[in-house]
Amino acid sequence: MSDKNNVIQNPAQGMEYKNKNIKAKLLSSQRITTLDLARLLAMITMIMGHSLDAIATPAELDITQFPWNIWHYIRRFTAPIFLTVSGAVQVFANKRDEKGNLQNKTIIRRVKIAIILSAIGYLFMFPAYSFFDAFFIEAKLWKPFFQVNILQLIGFSLLFVLFLFLITKKDRTLGIISFSLAIIITIASPFIHNINWFYYLPDFFAAYLSTEQGSLFPVFPYTGFMLYGVTFGTLLKQMDPEKRTKFLIWAGIPIGIVFLIPSFFLTDFFKYEMSFKVLDKVNPGIVLNQIGVVFIVLAFAGVIYTYTKKVSFYYAFFGKKALFIYVAHLIFLFGTGWFPSIARLYPKSISIIPSIIISVIIVLLTLGTAYFYEFTVNKFPNAKKYYKYAFYIILAYFLIGGTLAQLIYQELIA
Repeated sequence: MSDKNNVIQNPAQGMEYKNKNIKAKLLSSQRITTLDLARLLAMITMIMGHSLDAIATPAELDITQFPWNIWHYIRRFTAPIFLTVSGAVQVFANKRDEKGNLQNKTIIRRVKIAIILSAIGYLFMFPAYSFFDAFFIEAKLWKPFFQVNILQLIGFSLLFVLFLFLITKKDRTLGIISFSLAIIITIASPFIHNINWFYYLPDFFAAYLSTEQGSLFPVFPYTGFMLYGVTFGTLLKQMDPEKRTKFLIWAGIPIGIVFLIPSFFLTDFFKYEMSFKVLDKVNPGIVLNQIGVVFIVLAFAGVIYTYTKKVSFYYAFFGKKALFIYVAHLIFLFGTGWFPSIARLYPKSISIIPSIIISVIIVLLTLGTAYFYEFTVNKFPNAKKYYKYAFYIILAYFLIGGTLAQLIYQELIA
């Protein structure tokens, strides 16, 4: 996925871009590398968190004890950071023409990405070995399939942000509408989750509005994070490129404090004063607290970037490939419905030290896979086309002949 931000480079770097040099290709883009760094840090933390939580024994990974209580607290901010940064990046990636409209190819690309991400999210939870087997699956086994996780949430949110781009002509208007909707989503979240949506809507749609049947990332409140990011992106876009990182550094903490101060009062209000129970993840106070921490993290990311510019290429590269990395780590960690990996073979049953080692290996594998993919795509002109064909062929084989694939797998490991 290609996200474009700031820093206009010189013509010489544009020449390197034509030669398919990976580094020149990134540096010739307009990027705010600080945002890439923040997204990369959030991504690595997410991968480590998923991995440890999935394979480590609960007795040794006790989140009520030090240091795992701190680790658990940090994890709650990874998705908000990722979603907020992704929203800001969309402002730079979705370029308007002189009339304020998006190009058709941009619209098609965003829709395609959203559909692919959502489809991958659902395929990870496909309850049968093939489409043919799906007709014989019990209804209760389909419930995990309809759960909305981060990929489906990002897919929906990208489409919603695209819709906002289409109904606005100026970034200023986009920012005002996005911020207004973000506040509405934040405040409305506990009330939305107090409704039994599965009574009124089919499971597929209700799962986007409720956590009742296991959805981890419902639209309320998580799409709000991306809208806060869009709002912030419209502000950054108005600044001179060379001033954006400096603005993140000196303004990040004050902006964060503006969100943090009311968050404590709102958290207690919705926790103790409401006539119904409000889950922590939809408590408006906690949402504002997370947003406040996001901006503080962006400020620190700006400081880190300032002192590590020599390796900024890697921030830009892996930040650009964040969604690719996320999907890859799911495959390495959980496998697929046809070929399970370590988290499904040994769920929550590995000692803490081996679990940490395995988690680090998964991080390195995902980063290495992303780098290898980009290297081969830039090195060999037809590589991207072959990767695409191979993916479609493998996917079609598993979905049509998945039962056969599973039988072969069982024979090999028997």
